[in-house]
Amino acid sequence: MSGRTLVVDFDGTVTKTDLLDTIASRFGDPVVYREVDEGLDEGRLSLREVITREFRPVRKPLAEVVDWELENVELRPGFDELVELARERGWRVVIVSSGFHELIEPILEREGLDVEVHANRVDPRPDGWVVDWRYDESCESCGESCKRSIARRFANGGEIVYIGDGYSDRCAAEAADGVFATRGLARYLEERGVPFEPFEDFHEVAERLRDGGFARRASG
Repeated sequence: MSGRTLVVDFDGTVTKTDLLDTIASRFGDPVVYREVDEGLDEGRLSLREVITREFRPVRKPLAEVVDWELENVELRPGFDELVELARERGWRVVIVSSGFHELIEPILEREGLDVEVHANRVDPRPDGWVVDWRYDESCESCGESCKRSIARRFANGGEIVYIGDGYSDRCAAEAADGVFATRGLARYLEERGVPFEPFEDFHEVAERLRDGGFARRASG
C-alpha cells in the first residue's frame, strides 16, 4: 500500500530509554532537570521551555556524549524489521523527534539504518548547550511547538501511522490515521478514548502492519 508514511518518535520509542532525559540528567544539572520536569507535568512549562532549560547546563563536549551513547543506548527490538518492511511495501519512514540530529544520527549509523530524520539541532557550547529549534513556535491545535504539522508535511496527504511513547507525541498522534503507542502516550490516549494499538517492540508493530490489523481513526 503506497501513500503510507510511518512517523516514528526517537527518544523512548526507537530507543529503549528516553535519550534526552538521560543525557540532560546525567551530563547536565539534576536539580534543573527535576525542576523543569515537574513544571512540564504540572502544566507550568512548555516542552520547548523544558528542553531549552534542561540542556543549558550540559557542558560536556559533544564527542564525549556521543561516545557515551554509542556505548550505552540500545534500540527497541525490531526497528530494522520495520524499516525493511516499509522499504518492501513502498512506505515512507521518517523519524520526527524533539531531540537533536547530532545525537540521533550517530546511533542510526551504528545500526546501519538509513532513515529520514526531522529533529532539532544543538550548539554544544562549552558554557552550556543551546538548542536550535526546527519546529514552529506553536501549533494551532495544542499551542505548543509540536510535531503535528511536520508529520502532515512528510505524509503529503497520504495515510499517517504514528508510533510514539510520550508527551511530545500527543498532538501528532491524535491527528494520525493510525497510532501505535506505549508508556505515557498510551495512557494519555486511553484516557481520552483515542484508538491506538499498544506495543512493546517493533516486531509487533511490523506484524500488525504487515497484516493490516491495527486500529484506524474514523474518517470525518
